[in-house]
Amino acid sequence: MKDRVTWEALAWCVLILGAYALSLDFDKPLPHYPPGAAFWPHIVQFGMAIAAIVLLVSRFLPQTAGDEAAETPEYIEEAPEDLAGITWRTIAVFLIPLIWAYAMHQMGFLLVTPFFLIGFTWLMGVTRWRTLLAFGFGFYLLLLVVFYKLIFTPLPMGAGFFHTINAEILAVLQ
Repeated sequence: MKDRVTWEALAWCVLILGAYALSLDFDKPLPHYPPGAAFWPHIVQFGMAIAAIVLLVSRFLPQTAGDEAAETPEYIEEAPEDLAGITWRTIAVFLIPLIWAYAMHQMGFLLVTPFFLIGFTWLMGVTRWRTLLAFGFGFYLLLLVVFYKLIFTPLPMGAGFFHTINAEILAVLQ
């Protein structure tokens, strides 16, 4: 059980099941969109589940290796020793989307998503503030156009006071 890829595939399966469980509340038919708000997230989760299962199953199939694979490439020998370690960034890459999903349910998509996009992009290695802000807000606007103008899918509006704020933002956007 020291196979890291197997553990990674299992971790993806657990995360996908968790995301699916969190999206079950949104699986009610909507008046203007009968499949419901969870339709597209479920399609994405289904695709991720297929990829994770294929990765998991491939670890148990017999592997064939050619003679070229027996030699270690030069770039592997040049890699630092601590490369395979788990860093705080690796953990954050898995935790931040879960926090975003929870915060989106509590505070609404419109308020939480720009901060998530900028923070997650920074975690992925982009450090220039101009690039972070341009990508974060540009991708955010693209998401708004796709979900609200093209496929007319309402996104989580949050609860209580945040619901009111999100409704005001949505009124300005429309």
